[in-house]
Amino acid sequence: MVKKEKYAVIGAGCGGHAIAGQLASIGYDVTLYNRSITRIKPVQERGCIDLEGVLQGTGALSYAGTDISKAIADRDIIMVVITADGHREIAEKMAPYLRDGQTIILNPGRTCGVLEVDCTLRQCDCKAKVVIAEANTLLFTVRVTTPGIATIKGVKKEVPVAALHAEDTEHLVETLASAFPQFKVASTFLETSFGNIGAIFHPIIMLLNKDRILSGEKFDFYTDGVSRKAADLIDRVDREAINVASRLGTRVLSITEWLASRYGLKLSDVYTMTRTNPVYQGIKAPNTLDTRYLWEDIPTGLVPILFT
Repeated sequence: MVKKEKYAVIGAGCGGHAIAGQLASIGYDVTLYNRSITRIKPVQERGCIDLEGVLQGTGALSYAGTDISKAIADRDIIMVVITADGHREIAEKMAPYLRDGQTIILNPGRTCGVLEVDCTLRQCDCKAKVVIAEANTLLFTVRVTTPGIATIKGVKKEVPVAALHAEDTEHLVETLASAFPQFKVASTFLETSFGNIGAIFHPIIMLLNKDRILSGEKFDFYTDGVSRKAADLIDRVDREAINVASRLGTRVLSITEWLASRYGLKLSDVYTMTRTNPVYQGIKAPNTLDTRYLWEDIPTGLVPILFT
């Protein structure tokens, strides 16, 4: 039986595959949009997404394509699952077609994504009364090697979510609970934004392993890539981010607290927790420096934290 809320998933990358496939496989009416035809065409031809790994199932999609007006036309919840540098563009594309009562959730928002989307919609003179929210991190650890098939390596134990206006958050999380019981109420979007762990993790691991990457060496990113030196630097940058959040009046989890709560790990030091996290096993490092771990996580993560 099809469940009540209708979802649109924006972005057919790894995260979009996982979210769309999971929702559709448990009975929700789901559409999937992607900006380019190349990535979504195989999904369009299949008409469904298969899940493998720690989650199993097949989800049939009611629409898959590059027409955003069709993708969001009658949707209750719009899950935006793209890199944060695309949030402005997607907000501009959605603006003419949004209607009152819809909810937009950034998965994740990175740092202050809700502010950028809200500002963009207002600049586009969008009159629709919508709720804009962001998740602290992507719920799934997922890889897609074949379009239409998502390999779910792990599901986080909990993910804080916050609406731009804090009074909307509790109702939003209640609405999402049947599909995503892992979503939890965050105090404000400052908590989700300044707890942007990707901004702390990714650039440091990338830059301290750049010679290995450039030489073509294949290694596991979060395990082999986190040396004692990298772990120490991650910990130091993390403390700076926590200090910024504190000055803004919010508390965010430390790296080690985050790893413990998201993956159910025993609390220890950064080096031990990253290298022994079973979900991180087998996740290969990028084979180029032209990766979202740098061009997304620095400008939409570290830079806003630095200049706050």
